[in-house]
Amino acid sequence: MQQEHHENSVLDINNLHTGFLIDGELHNAVVDVNFNVNSKEVVCVVGESGCGKSVMSLSVMQLLPKANSRISAGEVIFNGEDLVKKSEKEMNQIRGKDVAMIFQEPMTALNPVFTIGWQMREVLFNHEQLSKQEADSKAIDLLDQVGISRPEKVMEEYPHQLSGGMRQRVMIAMAIALNPKLLIADEPTTALDVTIQAQILELLKDIQDKVNMAIMLITHDLGVVAEMADKVIVMYAGQVVEKAGVVELFTAPKHPYTESLLASIPKMDQTTDKLNTIEGVVPSLENMPETGCRFADRCPKAFGDCPVVTPQLAEVANGQYARCLLYDACYPDLASRVKEEEKV
Repeated sequence: MQQEHHENSVLDINNLHTGFLIDGELHNAVVDVNFNVNSKEVVCVVGESGCGKSVMSLSVMQLLPKANSRISAGEVIFNGEDLVKKSEKEMNQIRGKDVAMIFQEPMTALNPVFTIGWQMREVLFNHEQLSKQEADSKAIDLLDQVGISRPEKVMEEYPHQLSGGMRQRVMIAMAIALNPKLLIADEPTTALDVTIQAQILELLKDIQDKVNMAIMLITHDLGVVAEMADKVIVMYAGQVVEKAGVVELFTAPKHPYTESLLASIPKMDQTTDKLNTIEGVVPSLENMPETGCRFADRCPKAFGDCPVVTPQLAEVANGQYARCLLYDACYPDLASRVKEEEKV
């Protein structure tokens, strides 16, 4: 499915296929991914662990290991240029400056043997001609912007001397140092407690308002999605299974996987002995189905053709897309049943 380019689009991902070599054979972890991120927009990419969210984001940044990974098809268009065709040298000019990333675990993303100040200066020196004094001044200002109360002192400290929330703030300061057009945040609040999580999300929103950047936020937390997203991309087993505006997704989900995810959230106004779960697990790369719906063996609505007929991502409501045979015109009886269920 080729995606049209939007006027104010910062990033267009078209037909992206990314795989890993296992015993000399390429197994795709991301298949036929299509979506765009517009200027000043927050797009949340959601799904269970192992659905391909991080692989997709690392494909955008061209940060996957060259030895055993391949982008076998597709484009990653940023500012009108295909990042897939860029050399490592060209990508080094884009990373950090135009596209920045907050990685999933700040303890491993920050270098434990260098001070925070050294790492902040390195980001600035890579892209700007600054003296050490100018870089220090800008780094202190950035740390102050992200809510670190004693930035001069933190500049002299090492990552292990900071809490998880402080390390995440440092990562955000490094990511926004050069006012990127696109910020990719890979589960930026996973290891943080709830109050710090709320502060980090609020911080991202504030920064976005100030510098007008687009954000691609990767998460498996639907609470974060409800709080932050303008648009939601639901991934399962390497494919986009649903695309929708955030309100539409929460009020009228179309794909059975999205419905199952939403049903598994505990409700504040309901008491129950047992939470809803999705039976089974995401298939491994080696066991990915060649044909049929990849969610078929876990789907409560699956029928005879689901394991054998491959569904396409298609518009099923105004601006809402789903990859499911329930909406396929070849199954008129099912289609009318879905419409009846939506009326109830």
